[in-house]
Amino acid sequence: MSYDAKLIDLEAVVRNKLPKHYAKVPKWLFRFAEWLICQKEMNQTITALRDCEGPDFADGMCRRLNVRYNVQGMENIPEVGRFIFVSNHPLGAFDGISYINILGHRYPQFKVIVNDMLMYIVALQPNFLPVNTLGRQKREDMEAVDAAYNDENTQLLTFPAGFCSRFIGGKIQDIEWKKSVITQAIESRRDVIPMYFDGRNSLIFYGLEWFRRVLGMKFNIGLILLPRQMMKTARNKTFGIRIGHPIPWQTFTDKSRTPHEWAQWLREECYRLGTTSQPPRGEE
Repeated sequence: MSYDAKLIDLEAVVRNKLPKHYAKVPKWLFRFAEWLICQKEMNQTITALRDCEGPDFADGMCRRLNVRYNVQGMENIPEVGRFIFVSNHPLGAFDGISYINILGHRYPQFKVIVNDMLMYIVALQPNFLPVNTLGRQKREDMEAVDAAYNDENTQLLTFPAGFCSRFIGGKIQDIEWKKSVITQAIESRRDVIPMYFDGRNSLIFYGLEWFRRVLGMKFNIGLILLPRQMMKTARNKTFGIRIGHPIPWQTFTDKSRTPHEWAQWLREECYRLGTTSQPPRGEE
């Protein structure tokens, strides 16, 4: 299936979305930012895969980057049922694309809840449900998410941390998971399937995040580096993915834990998968 292979143009995005600031930005800064986000490489990929969409695009992207997977536990996914797949979020972008590659071919209607910045990858829009992690949510986006949860034929993947993993307590891990994953599982009566993605970004990425916290900056400047992590750091890697057994949604109706506590319990279950017959870490 072909689609409108819209190329990424950072300067045009700023010109259209921030016209008052555009004139104040020197051209050299745009060129540096375009290099930083690997705009040329991303557009080469978009052009090369212009006849691909959704899981086929994700698969083609992985092939171009020479990315491989060691997936364990596919047999744990029941043949029938409505599920919420949940995972840790070590890479911030490429882990979502990887799941589209792995699960999108199995489910014709597979949706991933993602940062709305990823909507610029037009070929993957059919598999994306955008949310704004930096500000107020758009009404139409929230309605689309609610509709997907209520749809009988749609399978969903969410990263309950909402943000990419950080260097916390001496290791790379998610921040606390949001309780919404629990309330949504109960409301939609979907069983939850935990997954663990074994990978990491570059040391520069984590250093930048540490620098942001030290300075008390609210803006997530690490987002700027995520495209580079996808196009450069993930290249030639083998990532381990482990899929657990479904957890019945009725589990979370137990009042012995609050929804927030259940969310952290689910987070621990996800990380437990990473320490049991752990697949190999992303490596050369």
